[in-house]
Amino acid sequence: MKLELNPRGCYVKNGKFDQYEALKDVGVRAALCFKETVNNEAISPSDIRNSESDAILINRGLGTIYSDHTTPSEHQNITLELTGIPKILCMILNNEKQYSADERSLRYTEVEPNEYITECEKQLYDKWLIKLEELIWNQYGSFYLHQSKDNEIRARKAVHKIAQENARYMISVFMPTSISYTVPWIQINKIMVYMKRIIDNPMNEFESMLVPYLKEFINLCTEKNVTITKNSIYEVANKSDEVKEKLYKTYPEIKKYCGSDDFVYKNNKNVDLSLFAYRNKFSGINSKNEYGYTISYNNYESWACLAQEHRHRTIDCEMIIPDRFFSYIPQVFNCNYELVNEWVNDINSVKNVYPQGQMIKVNRIGSLKNIIKFVGQERACSRAQLEIERAYISHMIPAIYEGLEEKGEKELVKVLAPYVHKLRCQYPGYHCPTPCGNAKINRKI
Repeated sequence: MKLELNPRGCYVKNGKFDQYEALKDVGVRAALCFKETVNNEAISPSDIRNSESDAILINRGLGTIYSDHTTPSEHQNITLELTGIPKILCMILNNEKQYSADERSLRYTEVEPNEYITECEKQLYDKWLIKLEELIWNQYGSFYLHQSKDNEIRARKAVHKIAQENARYMISVFMPTSISYTVPWIQINKIMVYMKRIIDNPMNEFESMLVPYLKEFINLCTEKNVTITKNSIYEVANKSDEVKEKLYKTYPEIKKYCGSDDFVYKNNKNVDLSLFAYRNKFSGINSKNEYGYTISYNNYESWACLAQEHRHRTIDCEMIIPDRFFSYIPQVFNCNYELVNEWVNDINSVKNVYPQGQMIKVNRIGSLKNIIKFVGQERACSRAQLEIERAYISHMIPAIYEGLEEKGEKELVKVLAPYVHKLRCQYPGYHCPTPCGNAKINRKI
């Protein structure tokens, strides 16, 4: 795994995060919250910057972190550029809030042998890539030729991409990818503290497999001075005599911080990473689905499908791994039982590495508005991954409709009716920016 900081990002100096400057800005934001004014006059950030010393600003900023008043330290965004990061680690990051991410899609990524992927996975991927290309071409070759105006090279490339999308189900959810992840400085520190809870006390085999990658991630962030450690605060304090005098007076324990990688942020609220339902005693994952203005919906879907839902930060997702292993079956098989059995046997042979096609139980909670407007209007599309399109068009939205009918929610039923069993281009009021001209409600690829 490799980590770089966006060199054009704020507070990045010589490839590392400048905590001194960041804490000064935290102090400015904190002053807006609680600094006393003179004669009730309005106070602006520029007034604070121009009137207060580094020592006062840093002292105030550090105090907000110590006291868990972390909104002032949510303004200092940082962009992590990660290469070779396991997909599951991206999913952990993407399940938390307050971030923006651009991630390389594994749907169309060629698989190459590496430290994360076994030779068996690679062989199965190559085998099914060939089989699926042939199957898709035989069934849909004429359609792709028509779409590409009889350009067979372009048509074959399109088929290859769809074959890749299905073959990657054989590859571990630890498959490496790349991500650009922009997040508030304090938020990434909170996430690392939550990761440390898994490192210190893994609750199952899957979490144990995560431990070395979580450790590596934290170490990389620490090397780039992103992690707020006791040592990093010691270094901030010792950058100037004035700051040192002020911080040592307010927080005399800083004198003993030198060389310590202990986190400064304390998880006083006892929070865990949000992806894992078994760490949430309030989880609805084992409860009945709930329908109303707010939805709690459970289903089984693959790791790959859940990763698609992570692109929508307006809903909350969490998951558990069932005791019984079973997998997603590509719909292009069209109930060809010979192919289905071969697929099942093959994916079962790599179940110990948690292939992306493994079915997991997922709970998502969100407002009905957000599920329709911000998820359905993206995923209910013939260009989306087929599995998540089916999840929303064929299962989730119809189930919500039926649940609302049973509850007698007549007004909500009336409002939802135009969205049931519909692609997004059929949603009322939606205008597609790139119409495909060939949307199909019952596609198999």
